[in-house]
Amino acid sequence: MRRALLVALVAALLAPQAPVDDTAPAGLRRVLLGRSHEGRAIKAYRLGDPASENVVLVVGCIHGNECAGKRVITALKNRPAPRGVKIWMIDALNPDGAAAGTRQNARGVDLNRNFPRKWRRQGTRWSTYYSGPRRASEKETRHAMRFVEEVRPDVTIWYHQAMALVDRSGGRRAIQRRYSAMVGLPLKRLDPLPGTATRWQNHRFDNSTAFVVELPGGELPWRSARAHARAVVAVGKM
Repeated sequence: MRRALLVALVAALLAPQAPVDDTAPAGLRRVLLGRSHEGRAIKAYRLGDPASENVVLVVGCIHGNECAGKRVITALKNRPAPRGVKIWMIDALNPDGAAAGTRQNARGVDLNRNFPRKWRRQGTRWSTYYSGPRRASEKETRHAMRFVEEVRPDVTIWYHQAMALVDRSGGRRAIQRRYSAMVGLPLKRLDPLPGTATRWQNHRFDNSTAFVVELPGGELPWRSARAHARAVVAVGKM
């Protein structure tokens, strides 16, 4: 019995594993943006050329039940450091929601209705699109806004699920068109919504292109994650 357990343990340890953060390239920089309502760390990672003027921001998870984009970030971390672009990555802006499996943060707010641009009061606590009691009422929203103000990304990609498309959210259409072509998702324009991160960014910063990528439902295959990672690098150099 003991021998069988030992064999099973060794087999589990030697089995192929998905990429993890500790295999990321040397030179990956980590910064703490702040903490969530429940005190979880919200971290950003920098990859690529720190001196580059081409700056990309990638956010893997803003809705806690739509976190497939985190796998794109893992794929980026495991690529060789790209030249000619600086990439900032936030695994989860909403770590409380990710831990609970809820769209909303721990206060029942949809963070993607809480940004200041065209904000309006919507829903009630824990309803699907609850906007929060006021503009930027949530700690997570304010952490994101401060970080964007600091790093001033030329391109920002916010991952959602599960419509399987690239939203023509604003900014340079050529960037979104190329991303769409590289990952094999259609480029469509969705109706603008109040209080979204992309709407705030595209209004707040001249020459900024912030857009949404709606990944398919379920877990993102590694092959797809790597295709999205290649697209992030490509559009960051445009």
